[in-house]
Amino acid sequence: MSAAMSNMMKPRAKYGIDAPGVVRTHIAFGSLLALMATIGIVLPKPNPIPASLSIVAACVAVLLLFGAAVMLRSSLVSKKRVRDRLVAALALSADERVLDAGCGRGLALIGCAKKLATGKAVGIDIWAAKDLSNNNPDATRANAAAEGVADRVEVETGDITDLPFSDASFDAVISMTVIHNIPLRDGRDQALRELVRVLKPGGRIAIFDLLHTARYAEVLQGAGMKVQDLGRDLMWFLPCRSLLAQKPQP
Repeated sequence: MSAAMSNMMKPRAKYGIDAPGVVRTHIAFGSLLALMATIGIVLPKPNPIPASLSIVAACVAVLLLFGAAVMLRSSLVSKKRVRDRLVAALALSADERVLDAGCGRGLALIGCAKKLATGKAVGIDIWAAKDLSNNNPDATRANAAAEGVADRVEVETGDITDLPFSDASFDAVISMTVIHNIPLRDGRDQALRELVRVLKPGGRIAIFDLLHTARYAEVLQGAGMKVQDLGRDLMWFLPCRSLLAQKPQP
């Protein structure tokens, strides 16, 4: 078997779609309205669908399908670019222990694991399928195996507002599009404090999220962290921001 054919048959990592229910709804209603518009425009008169209604349906269909395309691109393309930015900012050493808080199917977790040799990348999640398609630990482990880093990855189930790890357990922490899913500000603040708690002195936290990032910076600074802005993006039609925070040495 040729090397090219072997590579084609090799399992590939699949990191899922964010907010899959929203994407499916956009596609379903957009397709239905596109069909309605097509019937109204193409069929000969008399037509059960007025021309004015067909035009409106076509316009709304375009908006919905365009929205779905933007959301898919954000999940499948843009998010990987941001992952690379965050992993590079962490400047991981080969022997470090890294936590991915809300790891999902392992996009950031595996990105960190690839920088390690003797270290470990530990992912934790509550596996909410509404936030990420097919979100489960087996999918994450399968992706780690497909990317050749299964020996450097550990996956656990748990809540990032109450992490099951002792103080100063990790050299670095990464979290992508997770904390905003916690509905109350007190809960989001608690999650940030937990990330700081499990971080070793001198350790780094890299966060990418939407909606509440100014508050994240405030909480991290209040916990004694030095916070740096890594950049801003527009994804899923929402302003997003990347932060890097470092815990001071005692």
